Amino acid sequence: MYLSRLEWHLEGVVRASERKHILRSLREQISTDLRPVKVVLTDLGSPRTLALRYGEGERPRPLWQIGILTAATALMAYWVLFGVFTGGMLAAVDSAAPMSADATFLFVPVMAFSDDQGIGVGWTGGWEWLIVPLVIVAVALVVGARTWRLFRRDSEPKS
Repeated sequence: MYLSRLEWHLEGVVRASERKHILRSLREQISTDLRPVKVVLTDLGSPRTLALRYGEGERPRPLWQIGILTAATALMAYWVLFGVFTGGMLAAVDSAAPMSADATFLFVPVMAFSDDQGIGVGWTGGWEWLIVPLVIVAVALVVGARTWRLFRRDSEPKS
């Protein structure tokens, strides 16, 4: 678990090839140390602090793994909210059956109906069905990965 957390923190400060080398050598050092693993990890300190020491003087890098998780979470939240919205519409029309209702959830038209023969929901849409989730995922990825780190200019030249 310690090395996984260290890898997450290293992602923001060193290149992937260097990160793999650091983790491989650290894993070897931990396994060859004669002290108990818990003591060795305690001596290393927190994964974040250790990662910052490895990346000292480096330019901050985007956190792609965190960006992907943020985007996936945002997409799941969109789907859950869409489902709750649709379920709420269905509950409202079912309580006043026979009835139907039309509404819009983030540009996507939603229809719910209830009558003596059954209940149902439907949604239609052109490109908004695809564009809205893509925009949500793109914004979440950009913010979660901190992509603005790609465009930061160095104020001090490296020696």
